[in-house]
Amino acid sequence: MFLEIEGLGAHLTRLANENQWCILLIGLLFCHYLADFCLTTKWMIRAKADASHYMPILAHAAVHAVLMVIVLFAFGVPAGGCLMGFIIQLFSHYIIDASKALLTRHVEVLRDNTRKPYWMVYGFDQMLHILVIVGMTVCFC
Repeated sequence: MFLEIEGLGAHLTRLANENQWCILLIGLLFCHYLADFCLTTKWMIRAKADASHYMPILAHAAVHAVLMVIVLFAFGVPAGGCLMGFIIQLFSHYIIDASKALLTRHVEVLRDNTRKPYWMVYGFDQMLHILVIVGMTVCFC
């Protein structure tokens, strides 16, 4: 009986190690959810809607980057890797959101959330963010 329990513990440890990438991915996606939907301020939303100011978009990207570094650090990623993750997330999130804001500013149909083009661009924006997060997961696991 003891050997079976010991074997189970080893199996669970191996399973956790093999699935660490999945747990990290879920953690980073949760950071994305928090930063994009819970921690975004009106100041950031307005800037993202009309590309009138880029500092709020940069601040929004920084929130993403900080949250993701916390998760990377919790997963034991060394300081250099955390710094690289911060830079990747900060710049990629800023470029994606600033580009979407600029496009929205110049294409009127993209400002109307009752129209399909708005949701197509929104979905593409989210897909790009998720691809960056998946790339980060692959790099750090």
